[in-house]
Amino acid sequence: NNVEGAFPEEVGLALADSLVVVSLEDQTITGTLPVSLGAVSRLRIIDFDFNSIRGTIPEKYYFLPLLEQLDVNDNQLTGTLSDSVGNLKSLIFLQLNNNEFSGTIPSTLLDTPIIVAEFQLNKFEGSMPLCIGAPGQTIGAISVDCGPASGPEVICGESCGCECF
Repeated sequence: NNVEGAFPEEVGLALADSLVVVSLEDQTITGTLPVSLGAVSRLRIIDFDFNSIRGTIPEKYYFLPLLEQLDVNDNQLTGTLSDSVGNLKSLIFLQLNNNEFSGTIPSTLLDTPIIVAEFQLNKFEGSMPLCIGAPGQTIGAISVDCGPASGPEVICGESCGCECF
């Protein structure tokens, strides 16, 4: 299939009681991430990677109680990762790489059961709150921009297992 154009807001509204997975990777989707998906309380997976989506992550996404995977890599997304990401109590997979995100990576990620987090090829900076093997953390893989060759730098703790780009 090749889905083209903007994702219709009506889809999220019409399927709010039954939609569990939205996986439209490697299509030709444009526009912004649909705000209406933030009202789909049973949603577990949002996967829009390898498209041409612009704008920010809608704040409503950070309040989806069952969201396990937010995969929006390789788009043209901007803005910051909200502190509200800590509300995602089911989030295990976060893939934001190769966009134009900026700011710091929120420490509220520590409030999630995150296992995989990919932040590389963005404009994040500051300290990485996640650390593989740290007490109370579930993280198993972290990818991030760690050096001056990649633009702004994210500083990972010593022995925290960051894969640096």
